[in-house]
Amino acid sequence: GWSGAHTAFLLTFLGHAAVHCGRKAFAACQSELEDNWGFSNSFLGLLDTCFMVSYGLGLVLNGFLAERIDTVAHMGMGVTLSALCLILFGMSARLGVAADSYYWYVGLTILWAVLQSASIPCGVKIMGGWFNRDRGTIFGIWATNGVVGNLLGLGIISAIAAIPGESFTLMLILPGALMAAVGVLQLSFLYEGPFSVKNGTEAAGPPPDLFQTLALPGVMSYAATYALVKTVDTSIFFWIVLYLTKGLGFPESQAALIAMAYDGAQIFGSLIGGRVSDRVGTRSGVFFFMLAASSLCTFGIVTAQSWQVLLPVIFSIGLTTGGPCMLMHTAIAADVSSRTNKAATAMVTGIIDGTGSFAASAGQIAIGYVSQSSWTAVFLLLACTLAASSLMTLYIWFTEAANKKREPTLPIDVHADEADSPLIKGNKVA
Repeated sequence: GWSGAHTAFLLTFLGHAAVHCGRKAFAACQSELEDNWGFSNSFLGLLDTCFMVSYGLGLVLNGFLAERIDTVAHMGMGVTLSALCLILFGMSARLGVAADSYYWYVGLTILWAVLQSASIPCGVKIMGGWFNRDRGTIFGIWATNGVVGNLLGLGIISAIAAIPGESFTLMLILPGALMAAVGVLQLSFLYEGPFSVKNGTEAAGPPPDLFQTLALPGVMSYAATYALVKTVDTSIFFWIVLYLTKGLGFPESQAALIAMAYDGAQIFGSLIGGRVSDRVGTRSGVFFFMLAASSLCTFGIVTAQSWQVLLPVIFSIGLTTGGPCMLMHTAIAADVSSRTNKAATAMVTGIIDGTGSFAASAGQIAIGYVSQSSWTAVFLLLACTLAASSLMTLYIWFTEAANKKREPTLPIDVHADEADSPLIKGNKVA
């Protein structure tokens, strides 16, 4: 039957999907902001930069706060208030705010980013409190919320654009209303699970600070690896359509189809990576093979010229990066904290995801410069970045294997204090 775990999965999934829906809608209507409100390209670029930097800082800040205040209220209020920021942005012109009121729009964007960044660290912490086994499989499904939200955002934009004479501001107001509705549902029906620090049976010490969390085994190495993978993922997400249309002369319809293949493949990659890592008992080992394969596929973009070749190549890249990219800041964060300090789940998530956001934003600047001279150099750079990330996961794999020889043998996502839990008792690896 339906349980609190199902409710937690559904509401945290919908929360972050709604966040991505609003983010995608904002990105998709930037041309409308330029045409109707007179925003310049440079100002839109400034808003994007402010968002990415604020979101990265917000992940670390909200990870810190989520371990010290009520996690459910923190997440619900973050989603709800960020929704109000998006709605307010969309209604600014109707409220008489001039297009050159730069401080107003920059301030709203920063606040919107910081508030919505509560969703992931709080969501991973809540999920970790409900699910203490098969986390790869469960988080592999849960982590697809971003892709689902992106598709939902595109659907809303397309539907509004098809209505004759309809104001484009609905493209911001409607996703904002959806976010607010989900936030209210979270505040009303969500609560922490039996394996959370709040409800746990074992004594829990005070939550660690930033430097203590960084010192936990695996945090810095996974954060550095995720930074590389996230940079490649963001680069392909933002630049592949431009490369196909401007670099190879593909029509936009074909370019959009190939880009959608990448997003769809990531969903399958997340599901496969999570499931396989649960069964073989190592996530870093699975990530090594996936990222190594992804690096080879990215080299293949350089030589592929027809869409018949590019489509399976791009699909393969999405498939092999999807698992590591979606699981490192979710399942891995829950694994690391459950093995070391359960009061650090949100903080670990914030650090890993925040590091990825900062690296991705810096990477886009570099890609912008390199692409002006050579697209071949861009994809060679991305392939080398993936190769470096695969070597880092190989190092993590060997380190974890060496540590396992000195520790009790338990499933990869279980803390020793939980060994007698009826949910995992009898599941120890022989």
